[in-house]
Amino acid sequence: MRLMLGLLVAGTLALPATAQAAPLLTVELARESLRYGAAHQVRGTLLDGTMPLSNQEVILEGRRYPYEGSYRVIERATTDADGAFELDAELDRNHRLRVIAPAQELTSKRLQAYTLPGFELSFRALSPGVVRLYQRYTVPKPVRLSAPTLFYLGKRGSARASLRRTGQLKRVKAGRYTSQVTIRLPSSWDGAFRYASCFRASTGSGMGDPNQSCPKLRLQF
Repeated sequence: MRLMLGLLVAGTLALPATAQAAPLLTVELARESLRYGAAHQVRGTLLDGTMPLSNQEVILEGRRYPYEGSYRVIERATTDADGAFELDAELDRNHRLRVIAPAQELTSKRLQAYTLPGFELSFRALSPGVVRLYQRYTVPKPVRLSAPTLFYLGKRGSARASLRRTGQLKRVKAGRYTSQVTIRLPSSWDGAFRYASCFRASTGSGMGDPNQSCPKLRLQF
């Protein structure tokens, strides 16, 4: 009996100590790029191992383009019963974002949020077979746009564009820009068409993804 007890004690002492899980803060952007005036949404969870940490403060901080200086507080929230949270931020330029969980002394990974100029695309028929396409932009008053607008057209029902025209940008007033092109449609289209637009980020504007490109022609509608 004594021998058996000795073996049991030895076996118990040989078991490793259970490691304590560290708190974990995970975050993601619902959408990386949004138009000016729309709110970026950051979603995340705060866990202690597999256990949700509820009723904990989380803070959204951001550093605005050109990403100099300190992060500033944008929004605060409290985690729910599942440790989940959502933070909304209406941004006027591109931002680098992060979330802080003060009580746990945690800082999330960095998120890149792009704010595009607000824009509205429209057209007007000038005469049979001739249309004018317009794109109007809204940005913060100090922002200067320079990139032209690329307009794409295709016959109604087509999957891809077969025409592309470039419209130069015109500043109407502070914070307002417009671009337009006049196009004679191919006679085979019988006046029925589809249209779309694309524009690149203007250098130095701090609005939009600088790596974004536009199709040379065959834009997919």
